[in-house]
Amino acid sequence: MNTSTIVVALLTFWLVMGLGFLSKYANVRKKGESRYGAWTSYEGLLFILSIVVPLVIIIHKFLSH
Repeated sequence: MNTSTIVVALLTFWLVMGLGFLSKYANVRKKGESRYGAWTSYEGLLFILSIVVPLVIIIHKFLSH
């Protein structure tokens, strides 16, 4: 895959995960629960992983060359 394809795929992945997390966050806040409940849900953890994992891969590729 070329660089532009990877960037578009990554941004699309972040968008989908972010929208899923925002939906969960809105439902949690509507119920009056804490923000911690939204961040520790599956959606919150997957959103965090969707940001952290690509950064780790980029750093690993940079350091291995």
